[in-house]
Amino acid sequence: MMTIVATLLFPWAIARAQLDVPGPTHLWHLKGVVVNGSGQPVQDLEVTLVRNDQVLHTTKTDTKGRFAFDHVSGRYWLRMHPKNFSIVSREVIVGDEALMYLRKKAFYVMLGPGACTDDCSQVFTSKGNFDKAIRRNTAHHD
Repeated sequence: MMTIVATLLFPWAIARAQLDVPGPTHLWHLKGVVVNGSGQPVQDLEVTLVRNDQVLHTTKTDTKGRFAFDHVSGRYWLRMHPKNFSIVSREVIVGDEALMYLRKKAFYVMLGPGACTDDCSQVFTSKGNFDKAIRRNTAHHD
C-alpha cells in the first residue's frame, strides 16, 4: 500500500466517518487493513504499537493492506505515518484487559490527504461502515 494518490475527502464524508468507538478500542486480537481514499490497499506501510513514547512492536502491511500483531496484549497507541497521507494514531487495549468486551473486531483504515491532521484519516471497527465510506469516495452508491 505506497506512492498512491489519495482521493480528497468532502467535508460531509469526514463528518460522517469518525472513529466509531469513543476512547480506546478494545480488541481481543489486533489486526486490520489499510487502504487509500479509493479503496486501494496500501502495502509495505509500517504500523507500530507505542507505549510511553517508545515503539514496542512493529509490523508492515502486506500486498492486500493487511496487518496483524500476534502475541500482544496491553494498552498501546497504534500509529501509522504513511508518506503522502495523514498520520493515524488510535489508542487500543488488546488481549486480557479487553476480555469483558470479547468482540472480534479489526481496524479498517482509510488514509486521508497528507496535508491533513489525523482527523482526515478514517478508522472503523465496522466492515460495513468501512465499505460504505469506500463507496462514497468512489461514487458507488447503494
